[in-house]
Amino acid sequence: MAMVRRVMALAAIAAVGFMLVACTRKITRVEVVQGPQNCFGCHSDTSTFLVAAAQQWQNSKHASGETLNENFSTCKGCHTSEGFVARATGTTAPDVIENPTAIHCFTCHAPHSEGNFGLRWTAIATLQDGTSYDLKGGNICVACHQSRRNVNTYVTASTKFTSQYWGPHYGVQGDMLIGSNGYEYAGFTYEQTNHRGATEDGCLDCHKKTTSRNVVGGHSFNMEWGTDPDPIRNTAACVECHGEITDFSEVGLGFSVQDSVEVLIGELTTRLEAAGLIEAGHAKSGVTTSADSAGAVWNLLVAKQDRSSGVHNAKYIMGMLRSSILYMDGGLRQRDALARQ
Repeated sequence: MAMVRRVMALAAIAAVGFMLVACTRKITRVEVVQGPQNCFGCHSDTSTFLVAAAQQWQNSKHASGETLNENFSTCKGCHTSEGFVARATGTTAPDVIENPTAIHCFTCHAPHSEGNFGLRWTAIATLQDGTSYDLKGGNICVACHQSRRNVNTYVTASTKFTSQYWGPHYGVQGDMLIGSNGYEYAGFTYEQTNHRGATEDGCLDCHKKTTSRNVVGGHSFNMEWGTDPDPIRNTAACVECHGEITDFSEVGLGFSVQDSVEVLIGELTTRLEAAGLIEAGHAKSGVTTSADSAGAVWNLLVAKQDRSSGVHNAKYIMGMLRSSILYMDGGLRQRDALARQ
């Protein structure tokens, strides 16, 4: 009986062996389809532009600024990548974003979804006071780098400084480049510097001008790195219009714009402190004042928070400061009185 079982087992094994020999294996060949979304077009070992962009970005405020990941209220739409992408795509971000990330590559670009490095945000730049201007590539910058408030409705006949944070939002660069949303006094003529029209892509033409240094230009967006006496400046961005310069103040007005703006900021600060309207560089909390006086505070804060010392729009920002000083000195009040007679 044991012999019979042994013979049957050997027969079964032999049958399986014949089946395996007769089996044919079908091999599926996987091909990498060449096209706009081919990974190796960007991620090859000979293409380094993404590596360079990442190195530049690491030196940017987008990567390491003090206000990253402010994940609440309306702040998350600019201070988190997820919030900005929701704005750009017309979707709704959660009240609180879990694991928010800083502004990074995929905040502005969607290469894996779109197959290219186009910008997510293309809507024409529109300020809070309704002023619009097409900065093309720079429109994505102004989507966040602008005041969150309309000066025409924020500054009223009886303005109360509810806290030290009263005033424009800290990123007012778009307002200054376009040249609007400052507090403008009756009887004063405000002029413009043409940086908005002289550039093809607004902010990007200057701030993204690639250099041989990763700390300025490119995706760092920095125009200056380091401190005096010898900072690194991306003055190469100015050459096309202004020629070879060594300082951003040399923008063709015949004087040092940045020094002049800083002097005007100091003069207006002195007057507003003496009037009890500002304290430690901020609006003095609890003060209630007139629109014209509050407007002078607004203009001072805009000039300081623009952080270009006038380069973005020298004529407009200097007009804001000069008119505010004239008002605080009584000059514009006399003009207004004469105009009403």
